[in-house]
Amino acid sequence: MEKGISKQLTLFIALLAIIWVLMLAIQIHQTQRLYRHRKDLIALQLNTVFDDAFNTTDTIDYGSIDSLVNLSLLSHAVLYNIKYDLGVYSENKSQWVYLTENADTDALVKKGFRYNLFRVNGEETSLDVIMIHFPSLVKRLRLESVMSYSVIGILFILLLCCFIYFFFIILQNRKINAFREKMAHFIVHELKTPLTTINLSTQLLKDKTVVTDEETKNTYLDMIAEETKFLEDMVEEVLTVFRAKSMPIAATEEVKLHVLLQEVCRVHATQLEEFGAELSFECNAEFDAVQGNYTHLFNTFSNLVDNAIKYRNGKLELTISTQNHGDMIEIRIADNGIGISEEQQKLVFEPFTRFHTDDSHYVKGFGLGLEYVKHVIDYHKGTILVDSELGKGTVFTISLPLKN
Repeated sequence: MEKGISKQLTLFIALLAIIWVLMLAIQIHQTQRLYRHRKDLIALQLNTVFDDAFNTTDTIDYGSIDSLVNLSLLSHAVLYNIKYDLGVYSENKSQWVYLTENADTDALVKKGFRYNLFRVNGEETSLDVIMIHFPSLVKRLRLESVMSYSVIGILFILLLCCFIYFFFIILQNRKINAFREKMAHFIVHELKTPLTTINLSTQLLKDKTVVTDEETKNTYLDMIAEETKFLEDMVEEVLTVFRAKSMPIAATEEVKLHVLLQEVCRVHATQLEEFGAELSFECNAEFDAVQGNYTHLFNTFSNLVDNAIKYRNGKLELTISTQNHGDMIEIRIADNGIGISEEQQKLVFEPFTRFHTDDSHYVKGFGLGLEYVKHVIDYHKGTILVDSELGKGTVFTISLPLKN
């Protein structure tokens, strides 16, 4: 169904793009057509002007030609009072016989309006070509064309933006689909074992031939309780991640990170003592107050400490230190655990990322913890970096902006 929606969305975008391209082509054609129409209309009006100015005489006084054109332009109300260049080219003499002051002959030939004037004097005929060029008119017509093409350009940019936007929607849709498939796979895989264990223990408890004493019964009950607790933790982990992503994280509290980190260590004290861990807590930061959400920050650092315990390599040595850098506080959580390979470090904050380890270090879970950590740190406008080496340990470095 999701693939069908993606296909329909792709076809819709393609259809929209085709329609928009056709609209742009029509707009370009209309702009060019309007420009040619304006020039043709002006040329027709100028022909009328020159007919009235020169058809009444067989001779032209080149000294008064400028005033004749001016009067005719005025009488016809055509482009009057607009600066122009005027020139008369004699085909018989192959030269300019009249030019207004500072007239540009190249512009007259290439851009000017032409009027052919035949004169008959006895048996002699001559052809003079009158050329007139309006520099400001050409600029105005070009400006109108530029404005039209600007509209076309804006439409094209809008089309491109819409295409990119829809393209990212498709990519996001596919990413969400992949995320759902991956989530379903991991949830089914991780929940299958504890559910099987609970079901098997329940069946054995019902079988009176298997459960013959109180000790065996308590063993199976402990297994059920342990697996049930694991299921609760898994559900809570998933809910925590999705709540953080779907609901805004309120960041209005003043959080003292030294107090928070000490509380994190206190919560994990039992586990740390159980595995004989050496904990070093170095509060080197003079300022430790940040503006944030205490609960989510607590969960973030608790997750990192919990990972250090889970992925320990022999006796755990855990160091938590802080220091100030300008208006930031840097928190380093370093352990001597199994480490993360360079290739895996690139994916460490991706959802459902599980690293290949041997059976002695297999840890149950969905691989959502570090993705949640990255989300919380990003929301607090901070950064998190990981530096690790296989067999030697991992260092997570978190930087958060100080309050004020």
